[in-house]
Amino acid sequence: MTASAALPLSARLRLRAAIFIAGACVMVLQVLGTRIIGPHYGVGLYVWTALIAVTLVALALGYWLGGKLADRCPSLTWFAGVLLVAAATVGFIPLLRGFIIEFGWSLGLRGGALLSAAVLFFPPLFLLGMISPFAIRLEAPGVEAAGRSAGRLYAISTAGSVFGAVSAGFYLVPHFRVPTLLAATAGALALAAALAAAPGLRKRVVLPALVLTAVALFLARPRAMPEGLIVARSFENSDLRVVDYKNERFLMVDQAPQSALGANKRPLDQYAYFLASRALLARPESKNALIVGLGGGSLVSLLGEKGIELEAVELSPEVIDLARGYFGMNIPEEKVHQEDGRVFLARHPGRYDTVILDAFSGDRMAMTLVSREGLQTAKASLVPGGLLVLNTWGIDTERGKPNLVGAAIRATLQDVFPHVLAVPAAGNLLFFASDEPIAPQRDQVVLETFDGTRDFAWAEVPPVEWPEGMLLTDDWNPADTLDAAGVEQARIRRRGDMPAEVRTALAWE
Repeated sequence: MTASAALPLSARLRLRAAIFIAGACVMVLQVLGTRIIGPHYGVGLYVWTALIAVTLVALALGYWLGGKLADRCPSLTWFAGVLLVAAATVGFIPLLRGFIIEFGWSLGLRGGALLSAAVLFFPPLFLLGMISPFAIRLEAPGVEAAGRSAGRLYAISTAGSVFGAVSAGFYLVPHFRVPTLLAATAGALALAAALAAAPGLRKRVVLPALVLTAVALFLARPRAMPEGLIVARSFENSDLRVVDYKNERFLMVDQAPQSALGANKRPLDQYAYFLASRALLARPESKNALIVGLGGGSLVSLLGEKGIELEAVELSPEVIDLARGYFGMNIPEEKVHQEDGRVFLARHPGRYDTVILDAFSGDRMAMTLVSREGLQTAKASLVPGGLLVLNTWGIDTERGKPNLVGAAIRATLQDVFPHVLAVPAAGNLLFFASDEPIAPQRDQVVLETFDGTRDFAWAEVPPVEWPEGMLLTDDWNPADTLDAAGVEQARIRRRGDMPAEVRTALAWE
């Protein structure tokens, strides 16, 4: 069938159904891209930039070549063939992903994210970009109806994209394994190819489509969970795993450790002891505290044992569940709020003696909390003289000095609070801020640690040279890019230091 005017109504309806499916698959692939690449390179600005750039380039080239090919070969056979090849490229992503992502690390954080997005997702997105010009060429009965036909088909494709984005983000990704979703996407495209094929060729398309779907499902089959991996879940675009290694337990978010327990069920997170002890020494009269960012609940045990009434705010219900089930977090259910931290703070002015901002997702800080407006919201939630505690990265680990991120957060805190103290702690940078001076109110505090009972006393912080820090605001907050090189080096170093067993547990899908 070569003349578009000869397409009967049934063929046009099948063509439109195929366009809808292809549009949905474009967005499903983009959402899945963050779940495939993000856990390795961080679901941040660079991964999203890489995926968006690859998507746009692939679709643009697909539109161009698809238009040329449609003029030369305007047939349902070619249209179905393009869909079938697109299905094949999707079906083999699970087979390629491990090698490509591992190789990508040789190019660093940004280069690896871009390479992984290009190799894994450019081929199917390029082929799907060819679909719309083909469909327009096939359906439009003549030049006088080309605009109406193009508008209709692009609307159908966009409706499919909306359906794919909402389905993937709200339902599919939270409930199904990524390989399963890739196999389903390949199967959907193979179905679209069989649906769109001309009646005389449909049998020749159906068999390859069925074989391709079967191969994709075989590649997506569940594998046995490796030893040491206790549970693997996801929330939004983050990969959450509980891993046991040599009597120690770790909560890993996008392959970055968020919390850790020792053999005696005490936190291994050293920064938590420095944070808790300083807060207890500076404000021993504190009766209540809010922790924004729960993780495995390391701070809960340290502060709760000192009689402080605790509340926690955590965006991810999965993290709350893992903290309770695998890390012994025991705050009453009514005291744990599943909500955005800044939104919660805004609703509770003047309520807390101490507010602790410890919100991370992998190696990404919650940027909305460290802007001037975010810190003003946190300050408003404190009682007069209350203490704000902020855990950040902010340290150049090579030189042991504050970096641009730390300097920017310090400058922003000093714009909001009259008193700010910065304390390096086990690779982290802790900030203490208040409208009253921050000084020790007792000689020491005793904490039960992972290696026994220890006395923590106030230690003066030696003066350090701070780089010039910019003021972070909601309108200008590049906190996630100020230390891109440091984050990149930290991820590479962390991967190199991981035991083989832990790396195997994190690579399992």
